[in-house]
Amino acid sequence: MKRPWLVIGVLTLAASASFAADAGAGSAEAGKALYTKKCAMCHGADGVAKPTAKGSANLNDPEWQKATTDEAISDVIVHGKNKMPKSATLKPEEVRSLIAYVRTLK
Repeated sequence: MKRPWLVIGVLTLAASASFAADAGAGSAEAGKALYTKKCAMCHGADGVAKPTAKGSANLNDPEWQKATTDEAISDVIVHGKNKMPKSATLKPEEVRSLIAYVRTLK
């Protein structure tokens, strides 16, 4: 092979692109830390709404999980709903991380 550096460069680029795509998807681990800090006070550590969040969905309900899209969850996080205030200060990757974590509450 005359140009091994080319092959190494292409493989490095492909690996970098894959890592960037994964990082942009949101991390459930990072989402758990955010959820604990910002959401659990009303939605409970296990996703079961506390009395202060009366009327909120239980985030660990399999039917709710199946029926609710990531886009709908994002919309509520960013814009708020009923008693839940909007969270416009969260970065898009933080919202994706919260969604990834909420999807683990089953």
